[in-house]
Amino acid sequence: MKIDTPLTAEELLARIAEHDEGALGELYDRFAPAMLGLVVRIVAERTIAEEILQDVFARVASDARRLSKERVSVNAALVLLSRALAIERLRATRAAPSPAPTGQAELARPTARTAAAAERVPKPYAWLPAPAAIELVDGRRSLFQKVINQLPKPQREMMDLVLFDGYTEADIAQKLGEPTARVRSGLLAGASFIRHRLAAVMRTWAANI
Repeated sequence: MKIDTPLTAEELLARIAEHDEGALGELYDRFAPAMLGLVVRIVAERTIAEEILQDVFARVASDARRLSKERVSVNAALVLLSRALAIERLRATRAAPSPAPTGQAELARPTARTAAAAERVPKPYAWLPAPAAIELVDGRRSLFQKVINQLPKPQREMMDLVLFDGYTEADIAQKLGEPTARVRSGLLAGASFIRHRLAAVMRTWAANI
């Protein structure tokens, strides 16, 4: 008895490029739960996060042909776009607070119509990692977590403010009561620490970090 092997995310994306709505639904079902957790962490409101996810998948679907042609990791594209749109919404909310939601919307799949109506992703994806690189990262996830845990607490807190709260250097300086130059120095030091440690992680399964 032959067992069908599930399509990869990249194979699903190729089908989406050919207007296969079933493939879009399958991609959504596979990745939406994890993306929802990321977006909720940023915007705090599940209802808003669900709206953002609709836009994320619609935008990826509308740009599926280009993404597929450039052979990027669909997982990476979804994560980065989810974060970008969540930060965008968070900053807009800070600038002009909107009324609190009256109820929780149901998490619904995007459709071909919403995908066709969505804006194209403005920036090219050529710089995103290939699927094989993401698989390599996944295999070393525990080592990556070890690297993050070794980051000094003040630097880790500042990077959290940038990555998950959408703060600029000036915002962080005001929040912490620190000079902007000191905040910038701390962020650069943290980024340098992570970059060099991650290089070691990518070279071995048991890096002495």
